Amino acid sequence: MNEELQLDNDGILQTINSTNPIHIINDKEFNISLLKYGSFLSMIKNKRINQTMLLVELLDREIFRDCFKEISGIDETKVLFYKIITKFPMLCKSKIIKTKIEEINGNGSRKKIL
Repeated sequence: MNEELQLDNDGILQTINSTNPIHIINDKEFNISLLKYGSFLSMIKNKRINQTMLLVELLDREIFRDCFKEISGIDETKVLFYKIITKFPMLCKSKIIKTKIEEINGNGSRKKIL
């Protein structure tokens, strides 16, 4: 019963967000910032960048994260990663991403990204 209510609530929220003009504008701006940053990384690395490699670069280097946060207008790192993961849900299944997150979080460093 609770699962059915949760599914109904998710459907209602999705419908509201799909018709909300502010949500649509924010989503379009985030898409544009993803394209700009992907193009930037592609020029720097001199190779094609897909979603997985974009997220790996953001996880690896803090300067790249800061640059992308500036382009996208997002202040917090966790919000940034959340938006990318919700935009590309297949990244959750990527072995590269999983190992990179385990490497960062399990490295004994004080600063955990995710």
